[in-house]
Amino acid sequence: MDASALRWVLAIIGIVLLVGIYLFGLHQSRLRKRAAVETFTREEIDSAFIEDEQLREELDNLNQIMSQGDLGEDYDQITMNPAIEDITPVELPLPELFVADVLADIDEQYLISYFLKHADHRLITGEEIENAIMHSKMGLNAEGYLEFRENDELYFNVSSLSAPGHFSDIGQLDFTSLGLNCFIDLETSHDAEISYEVMLKKIDELVRLLNVKVYQSNHELLTISNITEVRKSLKG
Repeated sequence: MDASALRWVLAIIGIVLLVGIYLFGLHQSRLRKRAAVETFTREEIDSAFIEDEQLREELDNLNQIMSQGDLGEDYDQITMNPAIEDITPVELPLPELFVADVLADIDEQYLISYFLKHADHRLITGEEIENAIMHSKMGLNAEGYLEFRENDELYFNVSSLSAPGHFSDIGQLDFTSLGLNCFIDLETSHDAEISYEVMLKKIDELVRLLNVKVYQSNHELLTISNITEVRKSLKG
């Protein structure tokens, strides 16, 4: 065998050895991984089994205590989160409501006034008020206050609870108001009873359109009993 043939034989033997070593290494690596996985799985199963047994023992102990009556019968006293339950609701401070100039000259005893506003004192936008005006068929008078007229008869007026009290600038994008003040001047009203009923009807429409609540001038919610008292006084 010449030198060239010998070199080729040795090269082939070397390649075979390298391939054999590589394949043997892969086989050993797979065996180690399989052993590790099997070991990990058994450890996890053993751990879960122990925890389950401990939990079962705790539940058994709890059942025995309850059956013996050691917990008593005051289950209603159990609270899930007493720290949260002890927190009392925070009432937002009442903002200063603006009294329009048109109301300054009206004697309180001749004034029927109801506030329409959000309970959380959230501002009402000019767009919301304009939409309510359109649907309730009210309009602006020369002084910029809202009014409801029918057959040239004035039934009631509306001022804003925010300065300047009128709605002359309602078309501006930044116009907002704390609410509406619907009022009747009994001295100038042509028929106080009819005007009052008309105002109540329109207030009902505004409440639905603006999603607000109705308050008396003392800031208490308006009730049916309050309305009944006013109706009696107007008839008297």
